[in-house]
Amino acid sequence: MNTFKDVWKQFKLFIRFDSEVISRISQDRYETGNALLIVTASLLLVYTPMFPLLYRSFSSHIDYLFFGILDGTFSWLFASLVMWFSLSRLFKEAIDINSVATITGYSHGLIGFVAVLFILQNLFGNFDQRVNQIFILLVIFWIYMTISKSLELGFLVDKRNSKLASAIFIFVLFWTSDPLKIII
Repeated sequence: MNTFKDVWKQFKLFIRFDSEVISRISQDRYETGNALLIVTASLLLVYTPMFPLLYRSFSSHIDYLFFGILDGTFSWLFASLVMWFSLSRLFKEAIDINSVATITGYSHGLIGFVAVLFILQNLFGNFDQRVNQIFILLVIFWIYMTISKSLELGFLVDKRNSKLASAIFIFVLFWTSDPLKIII
């Protein structure tokens, strides 16, 4: 059992494309719980601008928070399942579903950076709409690159297959997740 501090340290190394951490995470079957922790933390960050509203009317807004996190978690799991299916059935790669969920969960944590942008925007004033859109697109591209590079490094998946599987994951994730539709 890792502490949140250890998981955060692994997450920082993972998003920097550290090949040792990527191979260790992809081979450990029990890292899926840590990935779920990262997904939950990133979804909580998406809802942080709503936290002041929770104090005013706690009972009506806690449902949005709970069901938003639940919806985001299930859409992450569904998108990971679709990605695993595409890798194993379409591209004929021998890959474990737990490893795919771990890789996608760690990369899902990058969505928290968009929430940090919105928090900074609320604190320091509004940014230009183009700045927000460019930053969100850069984060989505970073997620895409993180998944594709980790598939290449951790599982030795072909470059073309990893890029297609990453694109499929991002499409399904943003198509099914209501909390991620908030940021876009």
